[in-house]
Amino acid sequence: MNYYVVCLHHHLEDFAVDLLQDDLASLGFESFETEEALLKAYIPAKEYDDRRSDIDALLASVAEVEDRTDELIPDRDWNAVWESQYDPVRFGNFCLVHAPFHEPSKDVLYNIEIEPKMSFGTAHHPTTSLMIRFLEENPPKGEDVLDMGCGTAVLGILAAMQGAGSVDCIDIDEWAYRNAVENAIRNGFAAEAFPGGTVLNIGSLGRQEVMQAMESSKACHKPRFRVFQGDAGLLEGARYDRIVANINRNILLRDMSRYADCLQAGGLLYLSGFYLQDMELLEQECNAHRLFYRKHLVTDSWTAIEFYKK
Repeated sequence: MNYYVVCLHHHLEDFAVDLLQDDLASLGFESFETEEALLKAYIPAKEYDDRRSDIDALLASVAEVEDRTDELIPDRDWNAVWESQYDPVRFGNFCLVHAPFHEPSKDVLYNIEIEPKMSFGTAHHPTTSLMIRFLEENPPKGEDVLDMGCGTAVLGILAAMQGAGSVDCIDIDEWAYRNAVENAIRNGFAAEAFPGGTVLNIGSLGRQEVMQAMESSKACHKPRFRVFQGDAGLLEGARYDRIVANINRNILLRDMSRYADCLQAGGLLYLSGFYLQDMELLEQECNAHRLFYRKHLVTDSWTAIEFYKK
């Protein structure tokens, strides 16, 4: 497959580069390379041709980009290139998040095998690693857990490995939903898949479906693991002891009431996907729904906060 590489010379802060990469990924860009003042973004030639006007409009709106060059590059073994640049992420003796072509470690409690494809959640980004640190500090053993905006489902998979009673993962994007199902199965969980348009809500599954899930869970000695394609509208009637939501500030603010409604009294809510300067705004919204601050973690201004429900 032919690709284009779009080279951007810029004066952006690190956090702004991350945001620009997110915007470019939504237009079909699949991988990035960053240097001190240079961002290289790779996109399949067909996607480039189809979305050219949107790409031009986005980059024209970023004043800090001072120079741009687009180059068509010949077909290569992109899988080999990607593998050579993709490193596993280790959290001490706690866990290793690695791709299928990496060797697992014998020196950690949990090996999590993730093939990210186009999904967010490889543990390379600070927001994911901060959420993993929260789970390390306080395992959700025996709890019903929701991984909202799950991406690769790395957080839901880790919670299941730690002994969660059940895990539900939700993502609105079809590619993330499919990737989450694949990754759950890859790590030994009999994931039930509920594509977009499924009539059943999480909180109102019929008795037959629940029994099937329980039998599946017993068969593989794992917690019930379900993956849904959709948004927070699926949460009506659901109940959880722990919610992890690594999304972005605006979606978190919009859906906070739904998170609060389905979180049990005394339950924990972990939020990430935003910067330290957004913390006060999120805390105010949480307080309005009986969700109260316990602690927060910060890496390079990216922030994760733990709240509990009264």
